Amino acid sequence: MNENLICLSNLSKSFVSRAGTVEVLRGVDLSIARGECVALVGQSGSGKSTLLSIIGLLDSATSGTYTLCGSAVSSLSHYQLSILRNKNIGWIFQNFNLISELSVLKNIELPMRYNSEINKADYETIAMKQLSSVGLQDKAHSYPDQLSGGQQQRVAIARALVGDPDMLLCDEPTGNLDSKNSKQITDLLLELNKRGTTVLIVTHDNEFASKCQRIVQISDGEIN
Repeated sequence: MNENLICLSNLSKSFVSRAGTVEVLRGVDLSIARGECVALVGQSGSGKSTLLSIIGLLDSATSGTYTLCGSAVSSLSHYQLSILRNKNIGWIFQNFNLISELSVLKNIELPMRYNSEINKADYETIAMKQLSSVGLQDKAHSYPDQLSGGQQQRVAIARALVGDPDMLLCDEPTGNLDSKNSKQITDLLLELNKRGTTVLIVTHDNEFASKCQRIVQISDGEIN
């Protein structure tokens, strides 16, 4: 059996507002094995985006434990968390988050600037390799506004892959795409999973979710 890459135990998240304490996540238990492809589904406001942010080390839990790649997240310093996030996690967002002033190649190179293990001289070679893996090697010197939505998302996937992360966290990766481009991105993410990358996808696309190895349902901050 594959080892657990992600292990959440009794994880909770709450915010204090003028109206009192708002519980967003309640006692979440979730394990994801290395190499799995998991869809996280639920209605708007169910807590799935908050859960994804905690898993992606962009937010922290109020209570409970989170172990990522064998490390207890709560015991790590901010610096150690940033290293873990940069090396082990690739993010893919609904809105692509490409920088319009940079070429496709430079957008893909950007995360490598924060990874001390990658030599600057290798940036372009690595970026071109990942750009080729998503079928857009001929767009290296184009700019985001010259690409279709589907092409921009493929560039975003290439950017997420440059650090050879253990997992991809995908927040509605097909949410802004038409059916044709959605299928292309779905097929690409599933293919990356077949090659060994762990993939966690937040999605409202039931067809996409059905193609994942496992569907995790969340409602009112609890895993069903």
